[in-house]
Amino acid sequence: MQRGPLPPYPGRSQPPKPKEPPKPGRFVAVLVLVVFCLALVALAIFVPRAHRTRTARLRAQAQAQASKVEYQTAVYPVKQNEIMPTVLSRAGFSTKDIGRIVPALRNAGFNLQAMRPGDSLFVLSFDSTPRRLLYQRNIETVYRVDLDSAACRVSMVFRNIRRTNAFVKGAITGSLYETMMAMGEKPELIANYTDIFGWEVDFFSEVQPNDSFSILFERKYCDSTCIGYGRILAATYSGQAGSFAGYRFTDPESTTDYYNAEGQNLRKTFQKSPLRFSRVSSFFGRRFHPILRIVREHSGIDYVAPTGTPVEAVSDGRIVSAGWSGGYGRLVVIGHAEGYETRYGHLSGFGKGIRNGAPVKQGQVVGYVGTTGLSTGSHLHYEVRKFGSAVNPLKLNPPRRSPVKQAYLPQFAQVRDSLKTVMAGLQRGQPQSPRPTR
Repeated sequence: MQRGPLPPYPGRSQPPKPKEPPKPGRFVAVLVLVVFCLALVALAIFVPRAHRTRTARLRAQAQAQASKVEYQTAVYPVKQNEIMPTVLSRAGFSTKDIGRIVPALRNAGFNLQAMRPGDSLFVLSFDSTPRRLLYQRNIETVYRVDLDSAACRVSMVFRNIRRTNAFVKGAITGSLYETMMAMGEKPELIANYTDIFGWEVDFFSEVQPNDSFSILFERKYCDSTCIGYGRILAATYSGQAGSFAGYRFTDPESTTDYYNAEGQNLRKTFQKSPLRFSRVSSFFGRRFHPILRIVREHSGIDYVAPTGTPVEAVSDGRIVSAGWSGGYGRLVVIGHAEGYETRYGHLSGFGKGIRNGAPVKQGQVVGYVGTTGLSTGSHLHYEVRKFGSAVNPLKLNPPRRSPVKQAYLPQFAQVRDSLKTVMAGLQRGQPQSPRPTR
């Protein structure tokens, strides 16, 4: 009989072997592997970002360095009758450079015929080499020409221009011009205002002390600097010549004009006067002639104004004659519809394109005030004739231009009422914003 432990019973399972405790080295290896993987993920995420940040920082530094490049700037104001090649030549550009700059400007839409005195050409140079041109017509219209390529690159410099509504009112003392200038306004606003009512009021002969006016208009700002005026939205005038109101309205056909409260156009076929600002020295009728020393009929109106003041055609027409005419000195005669004729005498010179047979538009400059012919001083002699007979210009009542179309009267009424409300509020010192007039 064999001694020792009994063999296992066939139906009984063996007891499980005890598990061995984990070895410390294996845990450390797993932990290292996890940390390594996390490090790889972090590198994948943060290294490109850091690279992009560093690249952006380097780019910003490069741009800052570029902006610190000190250009030498020379300014060349445009002179009377100068053309672009002349200005560029005066600025030191060669014929070859001019030959590529001028076509580039023309192809970019620059109107070479619209250059005028007061425009400025800025030449920006680096290391004595011209790199850029800026042609400024005003603070809003600036052309930029980059000279770093053979073809030249032309672009526009756009400034942030904002418009704010403004209001001015007052009573006239002396003249409208003197009153508004004393209030701190500029001739541009005065001219725009007189354009609106120039068909209703002769601001040289019909203005009386204490006549009143009010204007709702826009001021234009570049940053915080006022750079001029925008549109006049509404205006009034009240005096011995009458009471008038004008409202700016643009209809759905994009026709813009100023209309009275009934929608009638404030513009007429004849302006009241051919000058913007002046004073009447001699009216229509019998008078004592200062040179001939006799009393005789004066067939027009004399306006005193400085030599060189622009003289405008009072109506559309065609030049009958332009030249020397005895006592009239330099004289322009314009024929108009319905047998009317206007004459502008004692001129110092003629406007551009004024010649026999040439068509003219209302408001076009036909000449400049002078003292030619029988004249004791600088002034304009203005006549109106109908079928050859002289008539008093101040008593003309020509027809109005087209009114607001019947279909657009409801829209006009909304704009008119909105502007009237704004004007009334501002009269009481309550600033408001008008609805847009399109």
